[in-house]
Amino acid sequence: MIVLKRINNNAVLCVDSAGHRVVALGKGLAQARVGEKLDLDLIDHTFYDVEPRYVELMRDLDLECLETSTQIVDVARGMLTHSLSPNIEIAMADHLQFAIQRMREHIYLSAPLAYDLQQNYPLEYKIAQWSLALVKRELGVTLPNNEISGIAMCLINGAHGPSESRAGGTAEQQDVLLEQIVEIVEANMGVSVDREGFGFARFATHVQYLLRRVMSGEAIASENSDMYAMAAADNQVASSCVNAIAALIAHTCSQALTDEEKLYLILHINRICSHPSSSANDRRPEANR
Repeated sequence: MIVLKRINNNAVLCVDSAGHRVVALGKGLAQARVGEKLDLDLIDHTFYDVEPRYVELMRDLDLECLETSTQIVDVARGMLTHSLSPNIEIAMADHLQFAIQRMREHIYLSAPLAYDLQQNYPLEYKIAQWSLALVKRELGVTLPNNEISGIAMCLINGAHGPSESRAGGTAEQQDVLLEQIVEIVEANMGVSVDREGFGFARFATHVQYLLRRVMSGEAIASENSDMYAMAAADNQVASSCVNAIAALIAHTCSQALTDEEKLYLILHINRICSHPSSSANDRRPEANR
């Protein structure tokens, strides 16, 4: 394989002898050089057919999270009867890294659909349960049990193919709502969101998770009202943006967002607006970074 591009010290984009683009991952790839043949002994994992925006996302991911994600997805591919997206290892690693960040910042979100997920997607839920033990062993982090739902949702959303149905509303309904939400973010936050960028891919995954919960009609209990009030006060522009999104969802889905859901949105809006794939057209208040 020939190295086409360096992603970071642990990952490079290559082309194999058949002309296929491959992302190679390994601890020894810091010595790889663009244009040169890659030493295969340095490679720990390879990923084929990864979308360009997910390739770029790898720049921000810890090698340990990627390796743990790969183990989770390897088990999932062996147990699930349907195929999974070639991007899922990267999406899962991003989910794990953000979950660890939230935990360290003492931000805990409830999992209102845990029972439904366990009943409707028992295999994905079982893999997610096992994943918590793996994360503890490999990363030395004990994630709360509510992260089982998040990992399970990552596997469910990673079902390969645009025609896969989504629980709680059709794919078309969710896609329309997602675009409307992104337009609200752009208008309120003064950014231009690159729909082909990895910031959008990350944001879209979490918004789809939110919409799935809302469209299910479940009553979503909130235990983070005080935390939301603090976040809203510290991030007034993002909070105003979230209120506009909440109004859209209430009008479309006939269900109000709880303070916990609003807190979650503030976190993700700050992420997408602080990332290079979203370029500011206007000022971005320091409080919203």
